[in-house]
Amino acid sequence: MGIKAGDWLQAGATIFAVMGTILGTLHIERSSRDASSQEDINRIAEVVTAIRDAAAAIRAGLPEDPTNYSHYAQSLRMQTDLKTSIDMCQFVRADTKIKKLSSWRALRDFDDILGIHGKIVDNELQIFNHNGHHTNVFNINRSKVTTASGPIESSANDVLRSL
Repeated sequence: MGIKAGDWLQAGATIFAVMGTILGTLHIERSSRDASSQEDINRIAEVVTAIRDAAAAIRAGLPEDPTNYSHYAQSLRMQTDLKTSIDMCQFVRADTKIKKLSSWRALRDFDDILGIHGKIVDNELQIFNHNGHHTNVFNINRSKVTTASGPIESSANDVLRSL
């Protein structure tokens, strides 16, 4: 006797269905992972762009007149924007994975730059918040924050190019 043709057909159909299910599941998982990876890249790009724009605004020129309250307020707002953007970046970086090696390197360098120059911005902002009404504090703050913003903007541009 032997195996009937219908049994072979049923076995073949079962194997085909199992393989189709496995391949379909792998495709869905891969698509999901790719979408998640692109979402991470978009989130990083968003916060790095915010940092770059805030640093560029500071480099374009902090207000110069320490006796003018609107200049003080504008300077405080510009520095707060940069500090807030740096804080957002640290939050996003803790929850994202970047798989592209050149982007990872650029982000690692960016993290180092933020570690150095971001601390300067933070320290100067704290001093400025408490003592910004003094002309010397205003002028020193303006100089230090403008200088710190240069490497931050440059490194942010490197990251955005790498993404």
